[in-house]
Amino acid sequence: MEDQCKIVVTAALPYSYSIPHLGNFVGSILPADVYYKYLKMSQKDAIFICGSDQHGTSGEATAIKANTTPDILSEEIHSRLKEIFSKYNCTFTYYGKTHTEQNRSVVYEIFKALDNHSYIVEVENIMPYCNNNQMYLADTLIEGTCPYCKYNGAKGNQCENCGRLLEPQQLVEPHCTICGNKDLVFKSVKSLALALDKLQDKIFTFINSSLGNHWSKNSVNKPISYIKEGLKPREITRNTKWGFSVPKKGYEDQNIYVWFDALIGYIGITKEWDESRWEGYWKGRGNRIIHFMGKDNIEFHTLVWPGILIGADLGFTMPTTIRASEYLLSKGLKFSKSRGAGLDMEKAIQILPADYWRFMLMYLYPETADTDLSDSLALQIINGVINDNIGNLINRVMKFAKENSKLLTLDCRAPAEIGRVGEIFEKYIKCFDSFALREALQSIVELSSLGNSLIGNQKPWLRIKDAKNHAALSAELSDLLSIVYTLGVLLWPFTPKKSADILAYFGIEKEPNFEMLKDKPLFNREKEVIPLFEKIDDKKGAFTLG
Repeated sequence: MEDQCKIVVTAALPYSYSIPHLGNFVGSILPADVYYKYLKMSQKDAIFICGSDQHGTSGEATAIKANTTPDILSEEIHSRLKEIFSKYNCTFTYYGKTHTEQNRSVVYEIFKALDNHSYIVEVENIMPYCNNNQMYLADTLIEGTCPYCKYNGAKGNQCENCGRLLEPQQLVEPHCTICGNKDLVFKSVKSLALALDKLQDKIFTFINSSLGNHWSKNSVNKPISYIKEGLKPREITRNTKWGFSVPKKGYEDQNIYVWFDALIGYIGITKEWDESRWEGYWKGRGNRIIHFMGKDNIEFHTLVWPGILIGADLGFTMPTTIRASEYLLSKGLKFSKSRGAGLDMEKAIQILPADYWRFMLMYLYPETADTDLSDSLALQIINGVINDNIGNLINRVMKFAKENSKLLTLDCRAPAEIGRVGEIFEKYIKCFDSFALREALQSIVELSSLGNSLIGNQKPWLRIKDAKNHAALSAELSDLLSIVYTLGVLLWPFTPKKSADILAYFGIEKEPNFEMLKDKPLFNREKEVIPLFEKIDDKKGAFTLG
């Protein structure tokens, strides 16, 4: 039964060599956190697993430039990431990391199973060699122009602009990202690869069987187009110094390529969380695995990851739902730390509180198309939607109820008993169940607009002067308080801190769940009413997102 199944929600693992920017956050971790909170409110048996992707050549390069080592750098950034996500009120069941013995054990188990099933093959891999540094460069340490979209800044493994997987030698006018030198040669090196060509038919069958599981449109179209072109073996070992060594004779001097152990890291981090319970979530019958990511991660999650699990045949649950967002843009450019486009998460929270960012980013969540975040649009959402629509309603209703508590009898109905409120709540549930998270937030705005319309039509501040109106006002105000209470419940996935602040006026101190909407809210008339949100005064045009 679906209600009895275990659910694993994951977000693409952030690299532990730099601080994520807002595009990273809204592309994976924030929607995963919002959806996980929804599952918790529905009282599902779900866990939210994420962690720092500690390996990879980008980390090596950053460490070299910082005159440190990859292990020291990755641990420092890992600690900072945990602190940052806590400030943004993310509710991970466990936030781990990939450089652990638990992950190593799962990586080796899967590697050996793939090898035993003849899905790991030896290939001649062409690697760039920097004559200036006298070292081999992993794919992400070489940049150039993408041969497909002509984007100047594509890396040797993938173009972040068009999403195409690449080989280093395909780049036009490549250079070393460590020293900037173009004195490169390409040398033939033997390595091991995942035989995606052998797994192609099974991967295609898996994708077709998953079409009813709410995969995002781009996560279906892209892999099918690549399968039609024909998949090729994908290297899983590299001549790098940082990572898990290859558990195969003759390849001990190489390491497992980062994307291989990072994908398996979802399982390894769950094992790090609880060694006695992890298999129940990854191998249980009828379980669901839900992945959130940006569109630059589509190929790894829709082709490589299913190929790994199918080829290993160890009984791990296959991905159920894959949700890949489009890009958040900053002045027309994709958020990119390397190009200085957009704010990173540490700087952003110095400008606005976490819940403002959570609301604004999900209001603009690029579910189906790239979305541009500008200063003017941010002001419009913060001042017009968050403050004028939601905050103003909550403040007006609670302040009026407190000031007139001696004149009115407040006997709130359970929100589920109020017809229009119940209809909007059902829309909210349907949106979440179909992974339309931005639309779910819009339904909250719709509920707030309903409350504003009611209070505007009723004009209680005028009618309170006549005692003959008090009975009707009591009933109307009680329903408005029920709407405020409902807003407090439904906002929790999006703005958990403000949700808690609202529910505190009704004596609720625990995390909300949907059963609470069947209860009559009890408004605390004694608690001081403090405005939830503040407008941004931008008369001088000083407000900027950077």
